[in-house]
Amino acid sequence: MKRNVIASGVLLSLFSMHAWCDEGAAAQAELEPMVQAPGFQYFVGLRGGANLIGSDNTASATTGNIDSDDDDFGSFGALDFGVYMPNQQGRVYYSFEYHTSTTKFDGQDAYDTNVGLHLLSADHFFRPQASIKPFVGLHIGYAFAETDSDFSDSYEESGIVFGFQAGLGWEVIDDLGFEVGLRHTVLPSERRSWQAENSAGDSVTVETQLKGVTSAYLGATYRF
Repeated sequence: MKRNVIASGVLLSLFSMHAWCDEGAAAQAELEPMVQAPGFQYFVGLRGGANLIGSDNTASATTGNIDSDDDDFGSFGALDFGVYMPNQQGRVYYSFEYHTSTTKFDGQDAYDTNVGLHLLSADHFFRPQASIKPFVGLHIGYAFAETDSDFSDSYEESGIVFGFQAGLGWEVIDDLGFEVGLRHTVLPSERRSWQAENSAGDSVTVETQLKGVTSAYLGATYRF
């Protein structure tokens, strides 16, 4: 008889403890808020910095060859529109970049080269939940390039381009972030001849081939 009473007491104790644990877990679940991973977030961004427009230039006049720049540092600005993937593991965006640099003949400014890029880019973030987020990506798009000067003739080129980018991003406040990065765009252009002038007013035949645009930038993004 005593054994039956003891066994019944043990069973009742275990049942009560199990019920209490279930109630405690349910209460804890009610107290803890549901944390949802961020979904798609649209964003707008601004970038700017220094560039290097790679080109192969040769210039010649009736008096002989002229020393001309092949590469020159310049500046650029860019505007981005796009969307971050869920959990901010990546992003896809459209960019318009406008680059400019100056080419010299015999050490004197001769003409500006302006390059506009319409690009579709995709980036992957390696540490999306960290305070500093490294990323790499690829881009493809369309470019147009032209020279700007007082010469009667000019150089123009356009076509499909592609390239890659890498950088670091970090969040300043909610939905506002900064980033630094490097981008390189390949410009598969043909070599073309056009007419210019030197400082003495002599006619100069220039052969130009654009090879690529490399840029270093600082940017800001706002998510909404």
